[in-house]
Amino acid sequence: MKLPLALLGLLAPGLANAAGLTGQHALYTLELSKVRTHDITGATGQLSFDVVDGCTGWATTQHMTLLVRGVDGSLTKTVTDYITWESKDGKTLTFTLRERDNDGKEQIDDAGTATHTAADGSGIIAYTTPANTTLRMPPGTLFPMAHTEALLAAGAAGEKFISPTLFDGTTADGAQATFVAILGHHGPMPNTYPALAALPSADVDIAFYERKNDDENPDFRSQMRYFADGVADDMSLDFGDFVMTAKLTHLSIPPSPCGAK
Repeated sequence: MKLPLALLGLLAPGLANAAGLTGQHALYTLELSKVRTHDITGATGQLSFDVVDGCTGWATTQHMTLLVRGVDGSLTKTVTDYITWESKDGKTLTFTLRERDNDGKEQIDDAGTATHTAADGSGIIAYTTPANTTLRMPPGTLFPMAHTEALLAAGAAGEKFISPTLFDGTTADGAQATFVAILGHHGPMPNTYPALAALPSADVDIAFYERKNDDENPDFRSQMRYFADGVADDMSLDFGDFVMTAKLTHLSIPPSPCGAK
């Protein structure tokens, strides 16, 4: 299951002078909006997303609980935890991804460190779980926050799409292809959360693909409104068999501990 909030911000044209990405604590309620199979009759869930500015790097923690009801009335519970540390120099990403089922049994357990070892953006992914697994990152591979910076630059330049290679630690198959379409731009407008009211935002569509797969259908796809500080709202999360909406129900943004950016 591809994780939605391994994604971070997008900046639209004219937003280049915004405050930039910040730490955040965001809570979302997940609701079923579309079903593509007769096997599913309902789904609900919760998602929490925390970003901490560590001055030399960004620490992110994501926790998602998803309940899916089958046509026979059975409930399938999935609990996912995703934790990363990305150095601000863009060289290193440490990651842990764990997913548990109804009985608390781990279905996914990935962890390791990815390091850029060459100026062309290539490098090595050393997994500690699965043990003794090492993969190469192709040239141009970006980590999540660097991926965000690329999206910021694309938006500021007025581009309509960008397709960088990404490694975020949410798959044991290494780097993925991404395609981001910029669908629309918004200036500051009234918002339930004062921290967002003064910020411009952009509507985006982000698709993730296996690099070795020629299938034109993405592994995961998400649409959302991204604010200039990296907060996401109005999300649509496409898991293939079904689509969930994610509504922002709580947001707090701590002051930066690192002084002027």
